[in-house]
Amino acid sequence: MHEFGRFLIVAVVFVGVLTLVVRLARLHVHGEQTYSRALGLTALFIGVVLAVWWLITRGEPTERLVQPLILPNPFEVLKSFVPLHLEQGLVRSALYSWLRVTAGFLLAALVALPLGVYMATFPPIAAFFRPLSLAGAYVPIVVFIPLSMTWFGTGEAQKIGFLFIACFVALLPLVIKDIADVPTAFLDVAVTKGATQWQLVRDVLFPVAQANLWDRLRGVYGVGWGWIIMAEVVVRPEYGLGGLISVSERRSQTEAIYAVIIVIVLIAVACDQLWRLGGDLLFPYRRDE
Repeated sequence: MHEFGRFLIVAVVFVGVLTLVVRLARLHVHGEQTYSRALGLTALFIGVVLAVWWLITRGEPTERLVQPLILPNPFEVLKSFVPLHLEQGLVRSALYSWLRVTAGFLLAALVALPLGVYMATFPPIAAFFRPLSLAGAYVPIVVFIPLSMTWFGTGEAQKIGFLFIACFVALLPLVIKDIADVPTAFLDVAVTKGATQWQLVRDVLFPVAQANLWDRLRGVYGVGWGWIIMAEVVVRPEYGLGGLISVSERRSQTEAIYAVIIVIVLIAVACDQLWRLGGDLLFPYRRDE
């Protein structure tokens, strides 16, 4: 309970300082902001984090405010990239992790998209698969790690299978909601034009919701990168970013762990931007929204 009190104090102070900044800056609700200013504020946040990080880790290990085993110096993290690449195959591990995340995500999308559309459209389908959606909503994802080992073994299939389950559980309710949120006016107009039930699904519901579905896919792909560590740490493969973290932890190489985390974040951000660009190309009318 004593530790909870510390966390509570930190949380309250953070919210208080943030509220004070909002009040003093006289920010406007939903105020307009240029892209350059937004980028500048993001860069400022990163700069502040790096500055604080360097400040509390500078000097000799015995003189630092935070010990290297907990938080290494930024320069020590940068130096760890060299042995990670030359001795442990950092680039190859990143490629294997990307392939696993992408494979699990594609399988989940292949199943969750049509299933979600049908569940939101046809009540009998929704009633039949309701236990599946409820189980996904209330059962913790980590439970599926030992289950996936039982179902798929301990090889590559287990990792892809676990990522499939994680992405599927996250994506299915989002697809159902987006399809269910399509205004009934679109359906009414199509029915008056003589559209069949299948045409309502194919030519009305899915096209109207597809831009939102793209955003859902983009978000869930990021969820896959959040679970890749769990997929690779429990049963360590020869190559994989999660495996590198597991090895670095056993060797007490905290700086290498931070380096791998940075790689995961960079890859996830790069993929997210590719998703954003794809959305701009496929749905150009949303740029001005």
